[in-house]
Amino acid sequence: MDIVAGDRLALLPTSFDNMASDDVFVTSYDNETGHTELDRELDFYHWGHHESKKEFYNGADMRGEVLLLTRNILIAGEDIESWGG
Repeated sequence: MDIVAGDRLALLPTSFDNMASDDVFVTSYDNETGHTELDRELDFYHWGHHESKKEFYNGADMRGEVLLLTRNILIAGEDIESWGG
């Protein structure tokens, strides 16, 4: 990953509470281990597992989503035959 100190992350809910998300800033990131330090404690518990196998969870994918909010991605498409894009 190309996370660097100062990046803003959002951790999305992993529970039934759709408001249980966190918005944090990275203070340090180790590219080899993936260890990330944040600017503050998280307000909510976020559940996930490094390995998601259907045998473990009745076929459900059990990982939380992390968004990198610091950089933008522009997707430019063409409107072909009114399909959008």
